[in-house]
Amino acid sequence: MPKSIYKLSSILGLSLLMFFLSLGGFVYALGLATGTALSVEVSGEGAPEAGDIIRYDGGLYTVTTENFDPSMFGVVTDDPAMTMDDTNLENSVFVVADGEAFVKVSSVNGNITKGDFITSSDIPGVGQRADVSGQVVGIALQDYSSDNPELVDDILVQLDIRANVIQQNVRVNLIDALRSGTQAPFLTPLTSLRYILAALITGGAFVIGFASFGKTSGSGVEALGRNPLAHKTIQRSIVFNLILTAVIMMVGLVLAYLILVL
Repeated sequence: MPKSIYKLSSILGLSLLMFFLSLGGFVYALGLATGTALSVEVSGEGAPEAGDIIRYDGGLYTVTTENFDPSMFGVVTDDPAMTMDDTNLENSVFVVADGEAFVKVSSVNGNITKGDFITSSDIPGVGQRADVSGQVVGIALQDYSSDNPELVDDILVQLDIRANVIQQNVRVNLIDALRSGTQAPFLTPLTSLRYILAALITGGAFVIGFASFGKTSGSGVEALGRNPLAHKTIQRSIVFNLILTAVIMMVGLVLAYLILVL
């Protein structure tokens, strides 16, 4: 390839790159949602506003009204970059489920820092900081802080609606971790596998422990009946197996705990 053509190609490629970068900044400056928005009819009282989080369940689109709503669908936007408009719908709004969009949030669950996960709250259509595992609408791209939890404002969010596991320190309560497992059907395959493995390990440890102790204690009682003079040795054997059973169960619980929280 001649040097002149090579230089021309390089300049053209660099120009295209700069164009798309500047286009992204232009879209952000205008407050446009970068994903493709769908037109939907939202049921309920009052018209939904830009930034409201929308859920879809039972064939109906409504604003979210619960924490970590598992049926979150998207966010209302007034200025989508691209649209798929159903002209047969009346009173429809545009809802975007991917890309970047401005989302209504409050500090009801604490101030929001860039990089925090955002989920729905019990304030209709308004998001909050997600501090435990559950369904999220995306990741905050801006900070937000307020001393008034009833105050609502818009921040830019990278939309990524999915069930998310937030890593917590090892002091997390095992019961809380197991309670989160009730959402396993809505989680990612890897996360679901973690809960399944934890349940299998816990159940296996208890089955092995009880089966081993039951067999050993039954044999000990029979031996004690045949040879009463050796009762001390037999009792020590039963106590030892009881301790071994407890150790097996504890190891199973610890392994399950580590699988859930690490």
